[in-house]
Amino acid sequence: MRKALEFASIQYHARAKMLICKAEGSTVSKQQKLPGTVCIVSAGPEDQPAADQLKLAAEHLGAYVISKPNISIRQLSNLMEQLPVLQAADVVIAIAGIDSSLPGVISGLVDAPVIALPTSSGSTGGLQGLGALLSSVTTPGVSVVNVDGFIAAATQAARMLRTTAVRVERMQAVTAAAAAATAAADAAATASADDITVTAEPVPGKDRPNGNGQPVTANNVVPKFDNVIVPAAQSAAAC
Repeated sequence: MRKALEFASIQYHARAKMLICKAEGSTVSKQQKLPGTVCIVSAGPEDQPAADQLKLAAEHLGAYVISKPNISIRQLSNLMEQLPVLQAADVVIAIAGIDSSLPGVISGLVDAPVIALPTSSGSTGGLQGLGALLSSVTTPGVSVVNVDGFIAAATQAARMLRTTAVRVERMQAVTAAAAAATAAADAAATASADDITVTAEPVPGKDRPNGNGQPVTANNVVPKFDNVIVPAAQSAAAC
């Protein structure tokens, strides 16, 4: 007979239509928070259930999520007002529901990766999100998931943040290793310079010590005879 599963906590989110259950005695640790920010942009009340589902899934994967509703092409004032928040985010997820062109517009305004999430509750003539999907696929610079694929969008955003964090850690490690190697090379060069003793060789004919230990310069190599007294006989013979 199968044992009944006991839950320590159960949370139901009515608007997102999601039930989150935590098993009692579960050994699964809490998801580590990822660096960076995910911004979820939706156009209206019809897109809010998908935005809530996406937010819960992204937070479960460890992402910090900021939701910005009521942003669409028809409300450019709201879009321009929230533009600094969108530009500061590391990943932007735009819900292509009642405004299927929203992902393409946001992609042209921000430098961060943009993920388009088509929904089946949009205003595309009852095509179950096919129109929003085709509109997002033909938009350059936008990553697209399946219709109502909020789990795929949240997973992709979390993977982007995780990959960026790993690359930043590797870059910091390489930079630290290079700085340590440079410091070691400078220290070795300084130590070698301190151990070198420069010996000056005497210049021939200059600064040579004589028999008395006194230096002989170029001026006293040839003795001067100004004070020498020559006898008269030798002087006459010389003449």
